[in-house]
Amino acid sequence: MRHLSIFNLLLCFMIVKRDEAAKPNIVYIMGDDIGWNDVGFHNPKVITPNINKLAAAGIELSSNYANPLCSASRSALLTGKYPSKNGFQHEVLLSQAPACLPLQHKTLGEYMKEAGYVTKMVGKWHMGYCIEECLPKQRGFDEYSGMLGGESDYFTWEEDGVMLRYRNNTPHLPDSDRPLHETILDRRDAVEMVLSHQGNPDPLFMMITPTAAHLPLEVTESMYNVHDFLNASDGDDDKRRKYLGLVSALDDLVGATLLALSDTNMLSNTVIVFQSDNGGASMTPEGFPSRSYGNNYPLRASKGSVMEGGVRVPTIYLDPRLEKNTRGTKRDFLMHITDWLPTFLSLAGSEVTAKEIDGVSQLPNLGNSFHSLDRYKVRESFLVNLDTIDENEKVYNCTNRDAAYRWRNWKLVYGVRSTWTMKEGGPYEYRKPEESPELPTITGDSIEVGFGSSRGVRGLFNIRDDPSETRNLYDDYPELVAKMVEMVEKERKHMVASVFKDSQGITDTNTNEMDGVYIPKLGFCNPQSDFLLQHNNLKCKQVALGETCDSADDGSL
Repeated sequence: MRHLSIFNLLLCFMIVKRDEAAKPNIVYIMGDDIGWNDVGFHNPKVITPNINKLAAAGIELSSNYANPLCSASRSALLTGKYPSKNGFQHEVLLSQAPACLPLQHKTLGEYMKEAGYVTKMVGKWHMGYCIEECLPKQRGFDEYSGMLGGESDYFTWEEDGVMLRYRNNTPHLPDSDRPLHETILDRRDAVEMVLSHQGNPDPLFMMITPTAAHLPLEVTESMYNVHDFLNASDGDDDKRRKYLGLVSALDDLVGATLLALSDTNMLSNTVIVFQSDNGGASMTPEGFPSRSYGNNYPLRASKGSVMEGGVRVPTIYLDPRLEKNTRGTKRDFLMHITDWLPTFLSLAGSEVTAKEIDGVSQLPNLGNSFHSLDRYKVRESFLVNLDTIDENEKVYNCTNRDAAYRWRNWKLVYGVRSTWTMKEGGPYEYRKPEESPELPTITGDSIEVGFGSSRGVRGLFNIRDDPSETRNLYDDYPELVAKMVEMVEKERKHMVASVFKDSQGITDTNTNEMDGVYIPKLGFCNPQSDFLLQHNNLKCKQVALGETCDSADDGSL
């Protein structure tokens, strides 16, 4: 990588004179399971020179939130709607599952095409593939190359025995016994897509969403050696080193994309966004045998949790219109991943009505001037998460399961504890990275409560004063709690039914065998029965939390 030339380009490209009337190109880069402490601009021991240079030339958005899991965040990004309104609020989309993002949803790719953009995507899809209408090419992207699933082998491109790498609507079969590492292939494809756009008069909207640094911890030798100060003979150090090797591969992809934009003279008119899809998987969820080795210190908990470590994600915004004094600054206005859709449309000179989506355009907060007193001028609240399905009995609970809501400085955690809640106790809630054992140990108040045979969570935190969520103020502010519970309940009335389905496994119905590997056989689901967007009109189940239970009032879609 030409790190120095990238750095010089990023420092100077914002002052290059350009046609202010021209729509900017937009490149959105989403890392997978990248924790708060897994980027060099938060943790100097992590080697991410290209991502660091984005931070040095752009703005860090220090209060940007995603959803706790991969599929939920991607659905929120693509629709501009909370997952509880798009059907992706429950768990992750499983391979060979007869479901996808409901076809009634208009996607970010479709919005940007209507705004005059050429739309391209490289990387992880994870929005379903059971029929052709679910694929990226049919959901608004002119060109696509990547993995359709959520957790593939980096070398065989297989998930649960099925090869899921696609180019547009066609399986991309490996051409050797040892295919390229998936992230290297993503890097190559991203560069090719940028280079192929050279000379096109229409602006480019491009999403780059590699699987790195999601499990499995599979790296090349060069990736493994980047963080060679970690002890290969120590189990945890070795796994952390592999994880950070995947982070370094993601960083190389970022650098290669920047060079391609420069080589095509597009860099000076390109807005670049970098963020993670959720927190790092730093701890083991209940019922799961293993974890990744991402890290969110000093934030609490991990991917899958509604605590800050699961949903507050490292984010950089870089715009060529920004002036020199904005470089390397931080802004703490509230932002949610649903906001990117209307923000990108604002950059394109277009807009979407507020009734269609939950996101709001953050463009007023992304200009050259910003004051901390303005941090709530665009958005003062959002739903962090809401999921009310009981995993064991497949019925809806009255009490919100793993609900969380952010209002100004405050965050409410309220509901029935889920499988994805992290094990509590001691330093495991604030896991220190293996490379930094010298960091102080953090502990926090419990959020667990018990009612008979059931368990629940009740938490209230002042995030501005206590970003690590150490002090649970739930019992200290009953009126505030009641107000925020009412906000959550208002959102629940508009909840749609989850489209979550179990995997069917490999069957003759959903796979074909080709050249010795299994590939998807598109057409193994029915949109009208398997994932139709519909009101959540199921009656809820009484749970032993001392609360009354009424049938769900769903409002309108």
